[in-house]
Amino acid sequence: MKKKGLLIYLLLLSFGFQVQAQRNMTLKECVEYSLQNHLSNTVYNNEIEIAKQKSVEALAGYLPQVNTTVTFDDNLKRQVTVIPAGAFSPTEIRLQFGNQYNTNATAQLDQVIYDKSMLVGIKANVPNTQLSLLKKEQNQDNLIYNTVGAYYQVLIYLEQEKIILENERKYRELLGILKLRLEKGVIKKSDYDRTQVSLNNILSQKSLLQVNKQVALNKLKNAIGMPLTENIGITNLANYESLALIPEENTVNVSSLLDYKIQNTNILLQEFDVRRKQAAYLPTVSAYARYGAMTFGNEFGPSFNNWIDFSSVGFKVNIPIFSGFKKNSQLKQTEISLMNAKANLKLSTNNLDLQFQNANTQLQKSYSDLSNNRDNLNLAKDVFESSTLEYQKGVSTLSDLLNADYAYKEAQSNYVTSLLNFLSSRLDYEKSKGTLKSYINQF
Repeated sequence: MKKKGLLIYLLLLSFGFQVQAQRNMTLKECVEYSLQNHLSNTVYNNEIEIAKQKSVEALAGYLPQVNTTVTFDDNLKRQVTVIPAGAFSPTEIRLQFGNQYNTNATAQLDQVIYDKSMLVGIKANVPNTQLSLLKKEQNQDNLIYNTVGAYYQVLIYLEQEKIILENERKYRELLGILKLRLEKGVIKKSDYDRTQVSLNNILSQKSLLQVNKQVALNKLKNAIGMPLTENIGITNLANYESLALIPEENTVNVSSLLDYKIQNTNILLQEFDVRRKQAAYLPTVSAYARYGAMTFGNEFGPSFNNWIDFSSVGFKVNIPIFSGFKKNSQLKQTEISLMNAKANLKLSTNNLDLQFQNANTQLQKSYSDLSNNRDNLNLAKDVFESSTLEYQKGVSTLSDLLNADYAYKEAQSNYVTSLLNFLSSRLDYEKSKGTLKSYINQF
């Protein structure tokens, strides 16, 4: 029984560890997860399916239309026809034609032969489907951008955590040394207390960092479409320096950007709409074939016994003449909308080029800041190490050591901040250039 109890306990404990196990994800894994699992993918896939169904709907207008109609009339009080006096009788004659019960069943096939408006609508199916595909691709770019941005934020907190843990280790070692010196009466108690205050500040920063890191992880899970109940971590990037590079090519082809393609496709659809409105002035031609049967009588049951069939075929030409300026107004509205769409495309072209130029400028500045802060970090590290060695030899004071340590920690913070700024600037640069997917492939 004891062995069984121990086995059950171990199984439950193992299950608990599995539930709480952390799933570490690389940047590529986060991006792939978002592209596969984010709910927005379902929305845009549905938009593509809607575009396909609209194509079927547009084509259906040119296919045969078959309808069946069955009517049953109970003429409760039939209409009276009056024959004036003098024609057949010196007095007027009142007659009731028809039967009390009439049943009519008709099947009719209609086939459009020519309708320019429908033909234009069928041709618009291609750009409409392309538009839905472009929007899905744009959504994927947005998912990549949001995922990478959220991942970088967590990454920076991990780097800050490394710095804080290292500082905590150094100050605990320093406090141990100072405690021995204090017991021997070599230093003042104020020197020990000052170092203890610095350690307490580090521990406070560590606690705040843990909260900020968890918030950043929740934002990352939300960005990739993962439930917040999942326990994840990220795999640290080992090649920071290889990422901190300026791209060699600093040009952009605006016409290759998704925003431009989407607006250009919308213009094409708007042009089709103008042509469709223009086609409303043209005649339409259709053919029909009709077959039916009817029966009648003055008694309910027998009225369904004698069926008489009939059939007909024909053509119908509909020539629009005057619609109270309705069609003209619709056409003018569509033409003005087309003019606005073309003007907005020109404005967007300038804005897209401006976004790229600004992103490139910001990237250059962030790279310069990162280089300066990297050099300053190395210098502050050398000063701190020298101050530590001098303090251990008794050449310098504790104040000199703490000042050097403060400068070193500030240099570390500035470097981490500039690294985040550079990575964010590079992300904005790649987005403005339309190369996010190729940028991610290098990780």
